[in-house]
Amino acid sequence: MTYQNYSLKQLQQIDAAHHLHPFTDHKEMREAGSRIITHANGPFIYDSEGTEILDGMAGLWCVNIGYGRDELADAAYAQMKELPYYNSFFKCSTPTPVLLAKKLAEMAPKHVNQVFFGSSGSEANDTALRLVRHYWALEGKPEKNRIISRKTAYHGSTIAGTSLGGMEPMHKQLNGAVPNIVHVMMPYAYELALPGESDHDFGLRAAKAVEDAILEAGADKVAAFIGEPVMGAGGVKIPPMSYWPEVQRICRKYDILLMLDEVITGYGRTGEWFAAQTFDIEPDTITTAKALTSGYQPLSALLVGDRIAATLVEKGGEFNHGYTYAGHPVACAVALKNLEIIEREGLVDRV
Repeated sequence: MTYQNYSLKQLQQIDAAHHLHPFTDHKEMREAGSRIITHANGPFIYDSEGTEILDGMAGLWCVNIGYGRDELADAAYAQMKELPYYNSFFKCSTPTPVLLAKKLAEMAPKHVNQVFFGSSGSEANDTALRLVRHYWALEGKPEKNRIISRKTAYHGSTIAGTSLGGMEPMHKQLNGAVPNIVHVMMPYAYELALPGESDHDFGLRAAKAVEDAILEAGADKVAAFIGEPVMGAGGVKIPPMSYWPEVQRICRKYDILLMLDEVITGYGRTGEWFAAQTFDIEPDTITTAKALTSGYQPLSALLVGDRIAATLVEKGGEFNHGYTYAGHPVACAVALKNLEIIEREGLVDRV
């Protein structure tokens, strides 16, 4: 690799001169210098000084099968030789996204059978927001466009993703969020339970905050509730078991769509393919990314329930939305091989 022609100091200087990093104090980084990660194998990453580091976060909750898996590199190489890229716009498709969509529909809850591809979890959540609002417009209820989210939630860092999320430092730099998104309390008993309040009762109280927000806005104005089954970037906050069944009951009562952000939890992290199955949730949308390819290629998948999909097909006409790399054939080939490895090695059952 060409980086081997450079010293650590040279790489740090070039990094500081030209590379703007995400979620980084750039002045601080320029003063201290960045850590340069050069290679990885299994659960370990290695920096330019040869230091072995146990990657406990699996990148950013991505690398479910570990580093150095030649099968994924081989799958990417074979697909690059055959068809490195073609788009899925204008009634075109390529084999690997077709087969991956079929595979994901087989893995997902039974009522979820359609897939829209992107390149990141942020893109998936952008698409989900647009899709649920479009759904209600197609159903003749365009005023039903408000989204209920939660404080400290993370749903990506695009304008829409940041607006959906509840991270105050991100909102302060947004200078104008997407309108009609409100944030209610997070279901984190350790921090918010009242003295003597059981986890069960706290979970019901946290769910009631969702209902209160619906009633305050008016159910005829609320499109959906969005939540991570387990809050990730906000602190790995696991809700009481009473929370999600009650949230689902409330959403059904008021005809509110239920959006799950499984960008982190998807593909085995909770002991099922999806946390929707762990918590017995029947969502209308599931956003996924990260472990879909174990981070070896950028790819996201928005899984769409039959209710929304049927309306989109029957009433929608042309869906004027999409990304250049949606359903990228190489990324989808890697995802198919990644899911095959997870199944073959029984990784989900070992969580």
